[in-house]
Amino acid sequence: MLYRALIGPLVDGLRRAARSSRVRPDSGGVGGLGIALGGGFARGFAHLGVLQVLDENKIPISCLAGTSVGSILGAAYASGLPPQRIAAVCRRIHFRDFARWRISRLGLASNERMGELIRRWFGTLSFDDMRFPFAAVATDLCSGEPRVLSSGDLVSAIRASCAYPGLFEPVMLNGQCLADGGLVAQVPTEAAASFGPRWVLGVSVEFKEWNGAAPKNMFQVISRAIGAAQKHRSPSWQSFAHVQVEPEVGHYEWDAFERADEIIAAGAAAMRRELPRLRSLMGLSEEKQSLPVPAMPQRGTLSPTAAD
Repeated sequence: MLYRALIGPLVDGLRRAARSSRVRPDSGGVGGLGIALGGGFARGFAHLGVLQVLDENKIPISCLAGTSVGSILGAAYASGLPPQRIAAVCRRIHFRDFARWRISRLGLASNERMGELIRRWFGTLSFDDMRFPFAAVATDLCSGEPRVLSSGDLVSAIRASCAYPGLFEPVMLNGQCLADGGLVAQVPTEAAASFGPRWVLGVSVEFKEWNGAAPKNMFQVISRAIGAAQKHRSPSWQSFAHVQVEPEVGHYEWDAFERADEIIAAGAAAMRRELPRLRSLMGLSEEKQSLPVPAMPQRGTLSPTAAD
């Protein structure tokens, strides 16, 4: 079972470690490095490559904000799961694992299964139990404004952030009708900056392959339409980012789940290119990385059990 493979034996230890090591966003902010992970469905696997390189180089993260797929992968990392373990699960994920077809007036499918997956996958279901402050960004369909969700029910917040319009039904949360955060925060650098880090690193995985090829299905039509609108909108996320990481994944369609390894590798390559600049900003060198790294509980080897 997925739960036993990832979480079962270690939940208690993870929760204790999270409560003891979490940096809270009061008293002037968290300082350190804030991460913002953008949306892009399967292209978001590149985030795992970015996080893996940061881990390998012992770059400490003090807070994280995610939009859409960036919210689910970012929350998994913030809950204590290392990128390699998250990637192992992602390689086995299919659309049916997080979506249930249910044609209604508001969408073609429900992402309730995503909530079920998160409940089995994560060792914590509360923002307060994360290793460091985390926020998921969603779009309020009543006001057109972004909603930064950093407290309350983690599962509902992630579902709302991932509720892609036209595909998934919106999620009702706290009296608000919420949809995918990528509509208003392509890369949630402003949300990450609100925690008060000293530096912000933004990761964009937007579609860029405008080569004249026509979309092949209804979902690509929706994805391309929103991508076209974003293409002609000023990328305001960049103004909040000290470091911008843009993996070369813009040619992958939203549903290229079978290309996970390639996309993860592209994320890692992009982060390695920006690593010297990041180290310079943070006052770190290859020989001396003086900032403390948040403790992460040791975990066993992931079994080959597929997501159920």
